[in-house]
Amino acid sequence: MAEIRWLRISAALARLGYAVDMIVDVDGGLVERAPGLRLVPWARAEWDSYDVIKTLFHKGFESLRDAGMEGHPFVISKLGSVVGASDDVAGVHFFGDERARLYATQTGIARASRYVTLLTEASTRLWVDEHGGAERCLLVPTGVDAVVPPPAINPYAAYDEPIALYLGNIYAGAQREVNLLWQAKLNDLGRRLRRRGIRLCFVGVGAVDRLEPDAVTCLGAVENDRVWDYQHFAHVGVALAQGRVQHNESSKIYYYLRTGLPVVAEAPIPNCDVIRESGLGAIVDYQDSAAMVDAIADAAHREWDRAGAIRYVLARHTWDERAATYDRVIRAGLGLEGDGA
Repeated sequence: MAEIRWLRISAALARLGYAVDMIVDVDGGLVERAPGLRLVPWARAEWDSYDVIKTLFHKGFESLRDAGMEGHPFVISKLGSVVGASDDVAGVHFFGDERARLYATQTGIARASRYVTLLTEASTRLWVDEHGGAERCLLVPTGVDAVVPPPAINPYAAYDEPIALYLGNIYAGAQREVNLLWQAKLNDLGRRLRRRGIRLCFVGVGAVDRLEPDAVTCLGAVENDRVWDYQHFAHVGVALAQGRVQHNESSKIYYYLRTGLPVVAEAPIPNCDVIRESGLGAIVDYQDSAAMVDAIADAAHREWDRAGAIRYVLARHTWDERAATYDRVIRAGLGLEGDGA
């Protein structure tokens, strides 16, 4: 999702009339990706020529720092996760040296950036508590594509049961704690669903060493352009929380709703409100496996206003809607009038 967000927001800004360069770590020449949108090799970036530099996540700002451009007058820094000064912040799942490194980068971001973009209100509160600058915070959640491919090939054709889909990244490495939690929850959920005649499928990346084949059908990672069929032909989309407190949103919820797929999610996920507002799905208490299975079984067989939910998403949660926030602050900051330039 990090790379998808980078691509989609860049393209949306180009559609608004900005000349957007995506700085990439490759050799070679400039590549025109679309009108107003170029891929520029790192070695050929003319950093001083940019009116605005937008970085993506901690790594993006670290790259800007490595280029010696922390002093640029108009930096917008996008963050996914926000960490605290210690390991004991509920809802944050980075610890030890990893958390300390991320926090040091955040300190640089707070010093150098005109705006800091965050995904949720919980992350915004933590950022302000740690670094101040509430007036410089922008709330820009994940978006979805305005146009997606129609249903094509059913990836579940070999299965007779209704499909409950868990789509996304279940982590590994630095977030191994969450990974182990989710593998255990998927196994428990899959076993319970199997007894109800429903197959749980996992599509995505992350460590899967504890997933039980009899409980979870692991279909692995797929290219983003193919992911839509996995949603079109599923019956229910599942979203699991990281704990009783969670700061990060679940981007998969927007994706599920974009294809009219009913969503069953655990209540601590911050963007569960879009399920309520769209009227497509159910929200259950954290770690209430029985309630989640009941909700999934109900969602798989209920008649839904799927078209209405899709209209809701298109009106409020596209990448173009997200880019409009950047358009407003860029035009104001540069003294521009009218559309982006």
